[in-house]
Amino acid sequence: MKPVFVSRTLMSAAMAATLLMAGCSSLPPLKHVMLTPPQTQRLAAQPSDWKVRRVQMPEYLDNYDIQLRTDDYVLTRLPDAKWAERLPVAVTRLLQQTIDEKLQTNRDKNYQVHVNIDTFEPQPSGQVVLAADWRVTDADDHIVARKDSLIKEPLPATGRNADTIGRAMSTAVRELAMQIVARAG
Repeated sequence: MKPVFVSRTLMSAAMAATLLMAGCSSLPPLKHVMLTPPQTQRLAAQPSDWKVRRVQMPEYLDNYDIQLRTDDYVLTRLPDAKWAERLPVAVTRLLQQTIDEKLQTNRDKNYQVHVNIDTFEPQPSGQVVLAADWRVTDADDHIVARKDSLIKEPLPATGRNADTIGRAMSTAVRELAMQIVARAG
């Protein structure tokens, strides 16, 4: 059997054709999804003396991927969308904004809000599930309120895309903030 020699020109032309074809079959542009609603859809938050500590969550959620549970033990990331900021940072910020927005009393209390999220993703059942335990402590680290919360936010039957997932997850976080305010505020 004789060795086959391929000229550099032929190899370069083949590589160029491959790259050109890859460019023609491009993926849709990557979307960056915000967890917070636009300012026009919510009240301007007046700062309170409550401080939401950085939300704790499992490592698999501490990233930019938008993930949904597609089976009991399987997470699938959306290929054309990512969070605009790491999920724990976005959740912390939205909790702070919502608490500041919804507080009617005790705004001047020097409270710390601690949240530990165990589950926070869309489920095969068609719901976003947020399972968290939280506590509010005062300046002396005494517990003012605490609770385990399980929030289920429905997703539309069709169109489970970045927008609908982001909206449902945002609503779940805002519901968690309202539970905290109702219990400790």
